[in-house]
Amino acid sequence: MPKVESPERPDQRATMVMVLHHHQPIGNFPHVFRDTFERCYRPTLELLDAFPDIHVSIHLTGPLWLWAEENAPDYLELLVRLEARGQVEVIGGGFYEPILAMLPERDARAQVEEMNRMLKRRFGHASKGFWLAERVWQTDLPSRLAPMGLEYLPVDDHHFLLAGLPAEKLHGYYRSSWIGQGLDLFPISRDLRYLIPFQLPEQFLEYMDRNGKGGKVLTYADDAEKFGVWPETYRWVWEEGYLRTLFEQITRQSHWLRVASMGEIVSERSPTGVAILPNASYEEMMEWALPARMGVRFLQAGKDLEHKGLREQVQPFFRGGIFENFLIKYPDVARLYGRMLFTSALLPEKTPENGERWLKWSDLLSRAQGNDVYWHGLFGGIYLSNLRHEAFSDLLLAESLLEQDGALQVPSLHRGDFDQDGHPDLLVFRPAYALWITPALGGAILEIDDRAHHFHLTNTMTRQFEAYHARVAGSPDDSPHETGVIPSIHDRAAGDLSHEDIVYDPRPRRSFSDGIVSASVTGDDLDRGRDLAGDLSGLSFSVLSASSEGLDLQAVFQLANAQMQISKSFRFDDREFVVRYRLSRPDGLPFPEECGNLFWVTEVPLTLLAGEGEGRCLKMTGDGGGPLFWGQPSDYECVRGYSGSDDWSKTRFSILGSRPFRLVSRPVHTASLSEKGIEKTYQGTVFFHLFPISSLAGEGVTITVSFSGAVGEGE
Repeated sequence: MPKVESPERPDQRATMVMVLHHHQPIGNFPHVFRDTFERCYRPTLELLDAFPDIHVSIHLTGPLWLWAEENAPDYLELLVRLEARGQVEVIGGGFYEPILAMLPERDARAQVEEMNRMLKRRFGHASKGFWLAERVWQTDLPSRLAPMGLEYLPVDDHHFLLAGLPAEKLHGYYRSSWIGQGLDLFPISRDLRYLIPFQLPEQFLEYMDRNGKGGKVLTYADDAEKFGVWPETYRWVWEEGYLRTLFEQITRQSHWLRVASMGEIVSERSPTGVAILPNASYEEMMEWALPARMGVRFLQAGKDLEHKGLREQVQPFFRGGIFENFLIKYPDVARLYGRMLFTSALLPEKTPENGERWLKWSDLLSRAQGNDVYWHGLFGGIYLSNLRHEAFSDLLLAESLLEQDGALQVPSLHRGDFDQDGHPDLLVFRPAYALWITPALGGAILEIDDRAHHFHLTNTMTRQFEAYHARVAGSPDDSPHETGVIPSIHDRAAGDLSHEDIVYDPRPRRSFSDGIVSASVTGDDLDRGRDLAGDLSGLSFSVLSASSEGLDLQAVFQLANAQMQISKSFRFDDREFVVRYRLSRPDGLPFPEECGNLFWVTEVPLTLLAGEGEGRCLKMTGDGGGPLFWGQPSDYECVRGYSGSDDWSKTRFSILGSRPFRLVSRPVHTASLSEKGIEKTYQGTVFFHLFPISSLAGEGVTITVSFSGAVGEGE
């Protein structure tokens, strides 16, 4: 739509556009929502009320809108009042803060429309301005988002530098278009992001005086949580009065300086220019998106350039990775993303007949699309099991509702490459459970879901190297950091973990991933993948038959200079599935003599979310073995089976062998970065089941996994 020019000359004062982004993810704990409101969101809005000449754009994501409606209605009343007096512009976007570029068009539109419904209900109108989650930009986004009624947004100056625009030109806003559709983009100043709130207000004034003369518009857009939630910020921002002092000084300098919303700037002036931006995000995100080993090299290269005084000169050519790399960096992210797209594809088109039900299906799907669980940077992200649980739970509930409406047939088997790793996958749906099986990768089960209670039982993480582990392992970081009155979260210490606390998995953690070990193998050897006589996790199985009733796989491998044939079959019933292993030699000869001291081992990583906790039980079946605990290691001989239950989720399972086996368990902890530093985080427990190789001859051995509880309970 053509811009209508204001007849008046644009304001010639130095202007800072201020955009405050408020977000908490679906699945975060209730006390986090409350603490964040009381320590940050509420005092910030109340302070704005006291300074009516400070105009801002504010963005709240859907989870905050929903929480505030129930728990902080007075906050929303104040927001409505400030919007009505023209001080606050409340902008939109995707309701649950998804990466819009990674969603099918229908899903992206549903997210935007859900936010628009909320804004219209509160303010009587939707906003043309919006927040782009994690500022993940793709060149064709204008053609996708402009038809949804979205017109302007902030993205980082880093995007523009990568497009070749000089830093001194990054003021005002730019027009970016694709296939005849355009959006207006405000370049977010990295300098301002690191000034506010980490430096003294006087330094902000000096910066604006130096860079904003002549009516230039510079943009500050960042997380509102910097004002009281990020480490050490509450004391500085509120107890020592940083933000009040900043607003007071801006007000006193109002003859040459102002703070405005994006909407005000778009309405009063034309674009600074035109820009076509590459796929990008903010500078730090593009660092985190790199493969970890490459990330270490990238960081070191940046330090080297800094020391030589060349960093600013080469910045436009120093790009890092793109957000989509997280699908490669973390296979667990690719699996969740693939499962989300599978569920999305099940949704029928919206019709007058299914309108209300469609909104419920779509809302559950939208909840599972929140960006936080699809990446990892400064905060927990994919490493937070509660966020992963919430996403999987929403998808499982959506699938149950779709089943009731006939959009998902149960029982059923679905074929495809759902995580797009180049290997065919099978998704099996039975009334009590769902399985994701990958024949080409050891015939393993990537996912075991309790459908009756919408609980993802294999919600664990593979432990892998992260770039920040180099700091823990003793590599000193003596490079200069940004300095300020309080440290930026980017400059905080690594934490108090030692390199002994960091363990890496030599292969991805998958259920019914197999190997061969000696009788003397220890629990720690199994946990760390040491002393394997044979690693069969990458063995490619041929599919002999596949249906919703069963699956028969077969493969050959070498053992002790002999060719062996392994048959791995699955039988699917409504409440249980059975995995049978049978080992033989194609030539009919007996097993090699060396097999007498070898054991077949298959692993199953499981979680009930907490390593310790009331109501989360784990116990042996029958009289064998001893006590079992989720958070403690164990090693028992002659076990027939074990079971687990959770009073919170109501999920219950049991695992039973057809003959006694050795059971070894080890808790899985990752060393992952959070706002507190690098922390040891419980991800689940891996169970190793060891059978003598000889027991796999003939009829072989079976492992039965059963689920209890009424199907559909908990919906």
